[in-house]
Amino acid sequence: MEYFSKIEKSLAKLYQSWCNKLPQAIVPMPVSGSGRMYYRISEPEVSVIGVYNHNTSENEAFFHFTEQFQKNRINVPQILQISTNKHFYLISDLGNTTLFDRIKNENNIFNDDLILFYKRVIQELIRMQVIAGKNFDYSHAYPFKEFNKDAILFDLNYFREKFLDSLNIKYNDLKLRRDFNTLANEALKTDPEYFMFRDFQARNIMIFENEPYFIDYQGGRKGPLPYDLVSLLYQAKAQIPENTRELLMNYYINTAQLFVPLNKNEFEKDYNTFALIRVLQTLGAYGLRGIIEQKKHFIESIPFAVNNLLLINQKAEIIKKMPELENIIERIFLLEYNYNE
Repeated sequence: MEYFSKIEKSLAKLYQSWCNKLPQAIVPMPVSGSGRMYYRISEPEVSVIGVYNHNTSENEAFFHFTEQFQKNRINVPQILQISTNKHFYLISDLGNTTLFDRIKNENNIFNDDLILFYKRVIQELIRMQVIAGKNFDYSHAYPFKEFNKDAILFDLNYFREKFLDSLNIKYNDLKLRRDFNTLANEALKTDPEYFMFRDFQARNIMIFENEPYFIDYQGGRKGPLPYDLVSLLYQAKAQIPENTRELLMNYYINTAQLFVPLNKNEFEKDYNTFALIRVLQTLGAYGLRGIIEQKKHFIESIPFAVNNLLLINQKAEIIKKMPELENIIERIFLLEYNYNE
């Protein structure tokens, strides 16, 4: 077989070092929002996924997190081979079906079977956060070892720069930064002693042999419990109905209480605070990938994220303490309304 790029040649060589034969096919996989490049590498007996990522620190986080998850029997890919420079690696092939694919196949109808699978995912999330997260080694975490104030403000300013500025939405910079500090300080009141996946959403959950498997956790860090649940239940294009969100949040609380002490009212308050932070961060990502880079999927996701913001704006108590952000959110709704007109 002829390999057409330096990346393919390097992956073919790595594959050969793993199984003593050259692959018959190296097929690029769809590009995601990250800088990583994925390839399905195969010959008749076996198929694996080859990954290229020039960011060594991010790769090392993935390697070390995978090892710790496997020790705790969390369903993650097997790491099969790593290149000397750590820019290339091979992982097990978990197929093509994500939880998001299943949602689309169900036409975003959350029937009993889909809700049951979400409950299975939530069980595994709690195991990941609490059981694997106990005595977790964050020494290779990248770019942040914990979800501290710097990390929170990074996400909020990402929203300001990539979404607000890209749409030329005007604001008082000093007042907005003051509101961001208020929001960050509120979030920091929540116990941060658990593993935080960081991007726990349906596209990063593979369905393999009818079990959930987790990928793309290299951005994980030490953090609070509600953030990952928010990421799962407020994923924009999943369009989870509000009553289903409530059901699954309560299921999470009841299950997590078996492992850690939780006050339901306090958890719900924290949950809404982190929902606001997460949706603002998501809009920042959509601003970069959609508005700036003009990637269709991310442009299409913006109205769904704005709808989530509308719901959170009505529920998060903290919003009343942030007048500039509250005013900006009202203008975002108006912009979306005009766009649909």
